[in-house]
Amino acid sequence: MAEDDSIPVGSGEPETAAAAEDSAAEPVDAAAVRAETAEVGEDGNEETPVIDVHAAHGGIHTWRDFWIHLGTITLGLLIAIGLEQSVEWVHHLHQRHDLEASLLAECKVNKDRAEADFSGYDDLMMWLLGLHRDIGKMLATGGKANLPYRELRYRPRLQEGVVTTGGPGSLVTAVWDTANADNRLALLPEDEAHAYSLLYHVQAAHYEDLVIRAGDAHTRQTAFEAQFADTGTPTTPVLGRMSAAELKEYDALVMQTFAAMRGAKGGLRLVYGTNDAVIQGLYDAASRLRTAHAARGVTADDFTKMEQEIDAEDAARDKAGAKVARPGGSGK
Repeated sequence: MAEDDSIPVGSGEPETAAAAEDSAAEPVDAAAVRAETAEVGEDGNEETPVIDVHAAHGGIHTWRDFWIHLGTITLGLLIAIGLEQSVEWVHHLHQRHDLEASLLAECKVNKDRAEADFSGYDDLMMWLLGLHRDIGKMLATGGKANLPYRELRYRPRLQEGVVTTGGPGSLVTAVWDTANADNRLALLPEDEAHAYSLLYHVQAAHYEDLVIRAGDAHTRQTAFEAQFADTGTPTTPVLGRMSAAELKEYDALVMQTFAAMRGAKGGLRLVYGTNDAVIQGLYDAASRLRTAHAARGVTADDFTKMEQEIDAEDAARDKAGAKVARPGGSGK
C-alpha cells in the first residue's frame, strides 16, 4: 500500500501559519472584533452585542495624533458656538436698532406735543390771573363792578401737523411701556438706557402726576363756579351772585388751580429738556443739564406779557360793555 502523502484532517499547522502571517500583516482592532462578534452564553443563546465604538480612521497611535484629534473636535465646537452667537448678536443688534428708532420717533412726537402744550399752559395761567384780577375788583367795589365771567380762550397752535385750540394733553409712552414690559430695554447701552429711564420712568411719570393734580384743582374750581351759574349755562358763573366771603373762597380756588397749572408746566419743562437731549443722542448728565437750561429759557413764564394781554382783554371788554350800555345798544 502506497504511503498517503495527503495532509491529515485535523492537522492545524498550515492554517495556523496562515493566520499568523495575517496577524503580522494587519493589526486586529479588538474593539471592532468585540462589537461585530456575538458572544455566546453558557445556555447557548446569543447575547446582545457590545456598542460599536470605532476609533478614528487610521487609529490613534501617538500623543501627537491624540492632540490633533482633540484639537480638531474642539475647533469644530468653537466654530459652531461662534456662528450661533454671531447670529444671535446680529439679531439683538437688529432689535436694538429697531427699538432705538421707535423710541426716537416717540420722543419727536412728545417734543411736538410739549411745544404745543407750553402755549396751552400759558393760556390757562393768563386766564386764571385774569379771574384773580376780576375777583379783586369785585371785592374792592363791594360787588358793584358786576364784571362778566372771563372765558377761557386757547390760542390756535400747531400740534402734530394739526391746528388745535384745546388744552394741554398727555405725552405718548406706548413704545417705552411695551419695551419695558418685554425687557427689550436691556438691549440698549447702559448710558442710553439710563437716559431713557430718567426721561420716562422718573420725569414723565412725575409730570403725569402733576397733570392729575392740576386737573383735580380745576375740577374743584369748576364745581364751585357751578353753584353761581344758570342751568342753561352751568359753566358760566355770575360773579355778582357771590358774597364777599364766597368771592374770597373762589379766589383761593382759582389761585390753587394757577399754582397747579404752573407746576405742571414746570414738570413738562424738565421732560422737554431731557427729551431734547436724547433726540440729539446726548445721554450724559452734563448734556442733559445743558438742554434743561436751554428749555427753561425758551419756555419761561412771561408774566409781564400775560399782564399786557390781560389789559388788552379788559380794554376790549370795557369797550363792548360801554356799547351795550348806550341806548339801543347799537354803539352809534
